[in-house]
Amino acid sequence: MASSDNKKVQEARAGARRLIEQGPKVLLGLFAMSGVAYLAGSVYTRSYFSEFGASWILEEVPAAVYFSQSSIPLLLILFVGYLATTNLVLIGNQSNLAAGPRFKVSTAAVTHGPWVLMGLLAIISLSSSLEYVTAAIALSVISILFILFLSASALEILVVRFTTIDRGVDLSMVYVSVAMIAVALYLVPAQLGVNRARVDKQDTSSLPRVYVRDDVTEYKLLFAVDERWYVFPTRYAGSHPPVKAIAAGQVTFVPDESRPE
Repeated sequence: MASSDNKKVQEARAGARRLIEQGPKVLLGLFAMSGVAYLAGSVYTRSYFSEFGASWILEEVPAAVYFSQSSIPLLLILFVGYLATTNLVLIGNQSNLAAGPRFKVSTAAVTHGPWVLMGLLAIISLSSSLEYVTAAIALSVISILFILFLSASALEILVVRFTTIDRGVDLSMVYVSVAMIAVALYLVPAQLGVNRARVDKQDTSSLPRVYVRDDVTEYKLLFAVDERWYVFPTRYAGSHPPVKAIAAGQVTFVPDESRPE
């Protein structure tokens, strides 16, 4: 019993030591991934506003404001942070890690995943060009989940390769996976932003309907920051609605009964 307790204590100490030793690498990885996440969020947001013909909005608001509007960066940062910590704990049983079922799944994912991701990107682009908006959005969300799964699998193999010094682990497909992930982190947010904007431009979209004082036009609220609200008419001609900035004090959510008809 005492021997078992001592073994558990030693394993806990070894795990803590590995976390301390690998901590700087984890922080560096999180810093790098934060940059990647920022770029993904920026691509999404720029594509979204560009579809409205309102890229100029991004010149008027701080980068951190529109970056916060996308859930993609936060999702990526939290997921990679989780992977970084859990994988460091898992390497405690290094001798059995490469033989486990999880590693086999990761190997299969990295071997075939890049081609699956390539197919998804092709279908998303085709759906978007044909304006099958719902299909493009659904496939984009599926692609994001698949990117996370492929990232986890690639990280798993790298952990095994560099902690067990197992020269039998082939990293060639890991590099292919990383390259495809990099491409997907641009294409998927871009397509998701464009198609989300196509949905929001429709008269039946879920964007809040608002009214401007002394104006008979019904508007929809596109974006708001501090005292500046960006709105566009519910009904408009052409492919891009005329987006304009309005002071928050001039906007209401109920029609003004005193306004002229």
